[in-house]
Amino acid sequence: MPGDLTIREFEPGDVERVVEIALLAWEPIYASYRGMLGDELFDTLHPDWKREKAGHIRRGLADGRGAAFVAKRDGEIVGFVTACAKGNGVGEIGNNAVQPAHQGRGIAGRLYERAFEWMRGQGMRFAEVGTGLDPAHAPARRAYEKAGFDRAMPNVTYFRKL
Repeated sequence: MPGDLTIREFEPGDVERVVEIALLAWEPIYASYRGMLGDELFDTLHPDWKREKAGHIRRGLADGRGAAFVAKRDGEIVGFVTACAKGNGVGEIGNNAVQPAHQGRGIAGRLYERAFEWMRGQGMRFAEVGTGLDPAHAPARRAYEKAGFDRAMPNVTYFRKL
């Protein structure tokens, strides 16, 4: 594998690259949502999903309530993870993604391990992460299971036209 992978704390100058990775990684997820919901409902819920997701990532990185880490290979940021302490001994993995061209190489696992280390330092005893049950989230589910997440509480959201 070319270049050594390093994990470091997020820095403010990383924002645009992290947003770029997030948009690339979430594109198939939002395409899946469109297919499941249909155009009318999808466009109602997500009229500009890229702007919405970019804003969510930027706000999450700027809120200062948790931690964020980036993975770098050959001087380029190729992935990121955010984490926070929810309370009651539970930490949460938040937004996270690996650039699609670098997926499947263990980068996500290294990012999660760094986030777990931070959580333990905050006194957390458990880690939580949420993801979708649709086919587009299958890679995320595999990554979380590989990282040791072994208990799940399935959820479903229903919609109907009025």
